[in-house]
Amino acid sequence: MGINMKKNASSLKRRRLLAGAAIAALAAPGSAYAQEANAEDAAAQAEDVITVTGSRIRGVAPVGSPLIQLGRDEIEQSSAVTTDRLIREIPQVFDLGVSENSRAQAGGNSNITYGNSVNLRGIGPYATLILVNSHRALTNTRSLDPSIMPTLALERVEVVADGASAIYGSDAIAGVVNLIPRTSFDGLEVMGRYSVADNFDEYQVGAVFGKTFERGRFMVAYEHVDRSNLSGDDRDFFRADQREDGGPDYRTNQCAPGTIIVDGETYAIPAGGVTPANAGSLQPGTQNLCNSQLGQDLFPETSYDSVYGNFALDLTGNLTFFGDGYYSKRDFRRFSGYQNATLTVPDTNAFFVDPSASGATSVQVAYNFMNDFPKAQTAGGTESWQTVNGLRLALPNEWQIEASVGYGKSEDVSNSFDGLNNGALTAALASSDPAAAFDPFGLNRTSQSVLSGLNDQIFLAPTLNELLLYMANVDGPIFSIGGNEARLAIGFERQEIDSSLGVARGAPTTPLRFRDFSRNVNSGYAEIFLPIVGGANASQGLERLELTAAVRYDDYSDVGDTLNPKFGVVYAPTDSLAFRGSFGTSFRAPIFGSIYGNSNAMFVQRYQDPTSPTGSTIGLARSGPNLDLAPEEATTWTAGADWSPADNLTFALTYFNVKYEGQVQNYLPDLAILGREEAFEGTGIILRDQAARDQVQEFLDEGIPIFGVAPDPITLFVDGRNYNLGVSKTAGFDFQGVYDIDTDSMGSFDFSLNGTWLTKYEVAITDQAELIDRLDTIFNPLDFKARAAATWSYGASTARIQVNYVGGYDNDFVTPVQHVGAYKPVDLTWRYDLSGVGGLAEGLIFGFDVRNVFDEDPPYVNIAPAGNGSGGYDATTTNPVGRTFSFSLRKRF
Repeated sequence: MGINMKKNASSLKRRRLLAGAAIAALAAPGSAYAQEANAEDAAAQAEDVITVTGSRIRGVAPVGSPLIQLGRDEIEQSSAVTTDRLIREIPQVFDLGVSENSRAQAGGNSNITYGNSVNLRGIGPYATLILVNSHRALTNTRSLDPSIMPTLALERVEVVADGASAIYGSDAIAGVVNLIPRTSFDGLEVMGRYSVADNFDEYQVGAVFGKTFERGRFMVAYEHVDRSNLSGDDRDFFRADQREDGGPDYRTNQCAPGTIIVDGETYAIPAGGVTPANAGSLQPGTQNLCNSQLGQDLFPETSYDSVYGNFALDLTGNLTFFGDGYYSKRDFRRFSGYQNATLTVPDTNAFFVDPSASGATSVQVAYNFMNDFPKAQTAGGTESWQTVNGLRLALPNEWQIEASVGYGKSEDVSNSFDGLNNGALTAALASSDPAAAFDPFGLNRTSQSVLSGLNDQIFLAPTLNELLLYMANVDGPIFSIGGNEARLAIGFERQEIDSSLGVARGAPTTPLRFRDFSRNVNSGYAEIFLPIVGGANASQGLERLELTAAVRYDDYSDVGDTLNPKFGVVYAPTDSLAFRGSFGTSFRAPIFGSIYGNSNAMFVQRYQDPTSPTGSTIGLARSGPNLDLAPEEATTWTAGADWSPADNLTFALTYFNVKYEGQVQNYLPDLAILGREEAFEGTGIILRDQAARDQVQEFLDEGIPIFGVAPDPITLFVDGRNYNLGVSKTAGFDFQGVYDIDTDSMGSFDFSLNGTWLTKYEVAITDQAELIDRLDTIFNPLDFKARAAATWSYGASTARIQVNYVGGYDNDFVTPVQHVGAYKPVDLTWRYDLSGVGGLAEGLIFGFDVRNVFDEDPPYVNIAPAGNGSGGYDATTTNPVGRTFSFSLRKRF
């Protein structure tokens, strides 16, 4: 079959035309790897009038808004095994908040199934709307993991990095990601990929089958991905003792053997343990130190099964029955390391030791349970499905009406069965019976029957969701302006959402208790497209002038109503140059989990503390409901230009500005919050000493329990509930370029560049507080991210080199502020089309990829290892896997 370079070039031009003023291929060269069959599929799809993301009007690109597209060619080039990883390769997407490898930022604590979301520009993990085939999909009440869609099912991914609530409603604050499926696919395609790195591997298998016939078409795709866990023990940059990097020693004395503490004096327990007989040999001022996060996973073990299908059937010449649907199941298992605590041991303990010989009635033992219990783990996953079916009727004068109904269900599950039983542990520490007592003094004398009752506490958190979706849209031309057709779209949507949030925490017999919530949303919208100048009425210096206006009204049954407008303009003085701009407002209703919380309790957590001589403080964090939570709102505007000085050369530049107010913030997983304690003054979020003790006692009096062994005395309290505290202002530039060269003797060369440069990211704790510049600081958006690629296609062989650049930033959690260097991994890709061999090799493509060719470690970051990700490195800006080799086969029948 071979690679057809001319047909590939035509495919690239078609995509550019489709996007209008936007660039079509941003992250990688669009013509590099496509086979002839792929070009035929794209051509078949192009015969239909396509609705582009960002507009409800057929055949109209989002006027004024930047549009990013990843086509089928780019998808096949990528070594990403899931759709969420594919999207994360776009520089405008930040890995902050809801991610399988880090839960330490805003929104992360509710990600109990270790899923992924899309965070455009770093504005927020729930501020980007994800569509499936241009319609809403069922979420887990918070976000949608794009991995529900098999990569084999994708025709392209379209990203509108601009507010779009006037078009799509709630959640589209930072923008919209649309997963657009393959439709006119005819045949069978199978693929397999295996990737391996040090102490890590993953594999992917899948197939897609489709058929087109005279009156219709159908397509179905299946994909399975299995990914091993990555333990922090297997990466030497994830460590507590960071002195060799110029940092501090973050090791703690909660070890095995542990450290005895008497009246503030420490005594290290020797390797063989301690008894009253040798207690006098223990030296005061000594302590055992170790990594408190030993055994923790940086990535959980994960498996994915996803199915997607769609069809269309012409019932008559004007009436079409259509539908699509998906089924997705993702399972995970994550080891969170060994449990540890500082225990209070009374002198009634059967194994009691007082090395001070002071007659103390109790001692404390900083202790790790690694010799008593296996590593703690959490397991669960997400299972979801949705189907949408409808009718499309072609009306006279190019009008069309479409009506559809969708229904879906999802279930999230997160289970752990080995939590510490604090009541049983307290009793065992106080027991004078050696058969019933717990031994924390290093000789492992605790009986197995006692141990089995100490780590039997469960935490079960299922979430059940249902969505019933009604949609109707009518669009068509309304009048002519100088030979150009003005077009109008109007529509209605209704969402009926039901959710059940379950929890069981405590003894193994604790029953599951569910809280049921529901929400109905009625929405109406209208959009008008006005091509003032273009074609027949164009003149010198005024080749094209287009305006668009949209408005949407959303009425929520529980949080009120909202009206959001949007306006766009494109002015093209010549065929090759166009200027564009947009303005609009957006809205996001608080989700059930934010309002009511996942649990109503206080948790013992270790916080990084710059005021502590040890670098950390153990405190209590509150989780629970906040019934006063209000909606979030944003105002966005963009201005940009697109320039094509030649058919094979295109540039785009976009300025964006987003003011985002009333953001829901949650600080439960933020173990570094004390690094900016001054910013929370007066909010009650952080309390110290007596104020902390008073607040904790007040919650105890209300029946709010504590999970974990509370420090004595309590010196720190953090309110981790959701609040409308956040205000942010974000501004910057997106830039792209694509350059293609075809030669007669050397094949074709493709060069691409895509990047984002933020000039402003300011945040405030409240709308009354001073805005603080947080750009280029740890766990916040970076000022510069980019990706450049060069591809050479010659005959049956195609090779690509790709350079990824994640800019450096300041770690202001430590004093003095640490500057963290840039992260610059390089990727290589090679494809070889074996079709020229003939026979069974027809349509067979072999691939070999190397990600992070030079095995670049993440740059050192001075932060302590934490249970929610990072530690010696930053999980939000780097990939801890390291150099990865991938081998793939793809066969088209």
